[in-house]
This record gives sequence, C-alpha cells and structure tokens, in this order.
Amino acid sequence: MSEFATFMAAPAAACIILAVVFSYFGVHVLKREIVFVDLSLAQLAALGTTVAYVMEIELDTGGSQALSLAFVAAGAVFFAYIRFLQTRVPHEAIIGIVYVVGASLAILIVNRAPHGAEHLKNLLDGSILWINWKGLLQLTVVVALVSAVHWRYRERFFELSREYKNSTGSGNFQTLWDFVFYLSLGLVIVSSVRTAGVFLIFTLLIVPAVCGALFFDSMTRQFAAGAVLSVLVSVSGLIVSYLFDQPTGAVVVSCFGLAFLAALIARRFMAAGNR
Repeated sequence: MSEFATFMAAPAAACIILAVVFSYFGVHVLKREIVFVDLSLAQLAALGTTVAYVMEIELDTGGSQALSLAFVAAGAVFFAYIRFLQTRVPHEAIIGIVYVVGASLAILIVNRAPHGAEHLKNLLDGSILWINWKGLLQLTVVVALVSAVHWRYRERFFELSREYKNSTGSGNFQTLWDFVFYLSLGLVIVSSVRTAGVFLIFTLLIVPAVCGALFFDSMTRQFAAGAVLSVLVSVSGLIVSYLFDQPTGAVVVSCFGLAFLAALIARRFMAAGNR
C-alpha cells in the first residue's frame, strides 16, 4: 500500500493542479463560447513539440518547450486579432479550422519520422501516470505564475468574459487582454501537453465547466463545483488506469464522460422536481 501511495503521489498531485487550473479557464472559455480554443492551442503546442521531435531536439528540454511556446504565442496573437474582424463566420469556426490544420500538419511532419505514430499517440493520450517530481515542480511553477496574474486581474478577466459576446469594439485594449488570456492558457498547456495529452487537457477544460453550468449561474460557483468534480474524477480515473493497467488519458476521459452523463441525469431530475 505504501508503494502504491508513493508511486501515485506525483501523478495525483499533477491531476489536482491541472483539474483546478483548467476548471478556472473552462468557465471563462464556456462563457465566451469559444470551447475549441483550448483544443486548438493544445494542438499548436503539440505541433511545436512535433517539429522539435523531427529536428531531433530532445523532448522536455528548453528547446522543445520554446518551439511549443512559439506556436502557442502565434495562435494567441491570431485568436486575439480575429475576434474583431468583420467576417461572415463565427470566431469558433475559425478556431476549429486552426485545430484541424494543426493536427494535419503534425501528421505530415512525422509521416516518415522513426516512431512518428507513437509520438503522435503519446501527445494525444499523454503519460500523466509517469510524471516525476521534477516535472511536477516545473508544472507547479508555471501554474503558480499564471494563477498569480489571473488573481491580480481577476475582476478584469471575469468582466471581459461576462461581456465577451457584447463587445463589438476593435480597440487595442480588448485585444491585449484577449492575448493575455490566450497566452496564459497556452503557457499552462505547453507545460502539460506532453504529460496530460491533448484529449485530457480538452476534457479537463470543458467537462467540469459544463457540469458546473448545469447547476449554477455564477461563474465563481461554476468554477468551485467544476474544480471539486474534476479533482475527484481525475484522481479516480488515475487510480483505475493504474489498477487495470489501461491507458491513463483514455480512462480519465471516459470517467469524465460518465460524470457528465450523471450530471445530466441529476439535472433532469432536479428540473422535473421543480415543476
């Protein structure tokens, strides 16, 4: 039992940290109705890692992380800029295009690389069960820095998210704050995409926020409820994947699917009881 607890300590801590920080970003993304932005930024981070892989830059090094961050920063600039473009298509559609193009480019880049398919699979599914204390420390530092910025300017971020759909101006002020939001989310993604994987990151961002929104109107309550749910489900999924020797990312995502179904059913019964 002690060996089990020792082995699971770092992965469980990583799950808790990611569950809380992505639940926070999730309520903002859901309020802004840009749910694909996380998936697109995660794919851009994965694309940067893939370029580093083909260039034979050792993964989890400064060079690899710098490439991932460069791709994510470019995406943050693009997403902040296109918000105020007078186009005939929704912002969300453009974000989705970025995701699918980024995914396709990653496939093309590693097509002839040795173990390229395995590299892509690892980026999608992650390997959070094998995170060590050094990796956990690096993740904690990044999340702490991002959290400090968002706590300092929390009223501004919440106000912008609440009024996101009503903002029609094209001032540099709003564009700058959008860039800060996307870049800070991207920093967390870059620090976690190799560990958690693209699918789990998207799940941690969206499912808890949606479940919170089913029961609460306040963004702060949505965050609190989503964070608690996310911690419980992600750690439970982590344990299940270890005990049954199954891919961690896929197991945790599946557990979130069950939690979402349970939340829908619970909400249905609550609505029926209030009639």
